[in-house]
Amino acid sequence: MRYVCILILAFQFVFLLRMVLSFFPIREGTVPATVRELAMAATEPVVFPLRRSLPPLPGAMAGFGVAELVVLIGLQIIGAIVCGLA
Repeated sequence: MRYVCILILAFQFVFLLRMVLSFFPIREGTVPATVRELAMAATEPVVFPLRRSLPPLPGAMAGFGVAELVVLIGLQIIGAIVCGLA
């Protein structure tokens, strides 16, 4: 159970890193660009199916949509259930 909690926490960190880096203009070929690409590659399989099925937010907030919000809330709930009550 401890390892599952560590994996959930690590995924939450990578997901938050993805969200934060999406708000900043980053030049390609730099270290932050590589970190952003790795974070996107790690989290996109979770976000993409939700993004296809959920409507976009009105006003189009840059780098943040309903799918990202659902994943963020879902990670918090799963972390609280699995790790908080253990």
